[in-house]
Amino acid sequence: MGIRKIEDEIDLKEAMKKKATELKMKDMQAKASVEKFTKDKLRELAKQHGILLALTPELRQEVKELQKKYNIPSSKIITEQITEHDVLRKFSKIDYQKLGMLAYQRVLMSKEETGGIIPLSEVFELVSTGILKGNLDVKDVEKSLKLLKKTRVIEDVTELDSGAIIVRFFPIQYTGDEAKVVNLAKEKGVLTLEDVCSNLNWSQDRAIRALKSLEISGITKFRENLLTGKQWYFPSL
Repeated sequence: MGIRKIEDEIDLKEAMKKKATELKMKDMQAKASVEKFTKDKLRELAKQHGILLALTPELRQEVKELQKKYNIPSSKIITEQITEHDVLRKFSKIDYQKLGMLAYQRVLMSKEETGGIIPLSEVFELVSTGILKGNLDVKDVEKSLKLLKKTRVIEDVTELDSGAIIVRFFPIQYTGDEAKVVNLAKEKGVLTLEDVCSNLNWSQDRAIRALKSLEISGITKFRENLLTGKQWYFPSL
């Protein structure tokens, strides 16, 4: 074997060793990042959203304590981070439980913008990405969400009079939008759509979703006449 070939092999081994070290460091950093995120956010998630992330074994004891403290059901404990590849099995068969959990996790990440009350069409857009794009239709997502409702992971899947399907992912006490509308109603008594949009700086779609959800829950009543227009009032407040 020539000197040049030996040197090339040594260089290759060194490069492979360096690459392996870099990958190991990245893996350790990623794990530390997940642990830091969950430790920093675990109590906040339990208190504000009624769910728990148990993505690493190191968190099990803390999760157990928080579950007891906040009375969180086991169905609201997320033990794995779902990816698109987990949803689509061999021969393009869909795992509906995992599809529902993928939607749940993505809605959780966007909860500050949506409030957790979302039309089925928007949930479909959230999960129809990557390898799932073109392999899902709205009926698949609807089936997965009804499965989550049955197992009490999410709160409700409701069809409105218009035919639109609205999904409520979290209980009222954890759905910030509904709570904000109720607090506004305590100040004003009766609300109009303009009241909600201007005071909370929301779009009309977002305001209507929160008001409709409160209607379905029986917390608010809707009325409309020529003099006052559309109004929502809250008998129990």
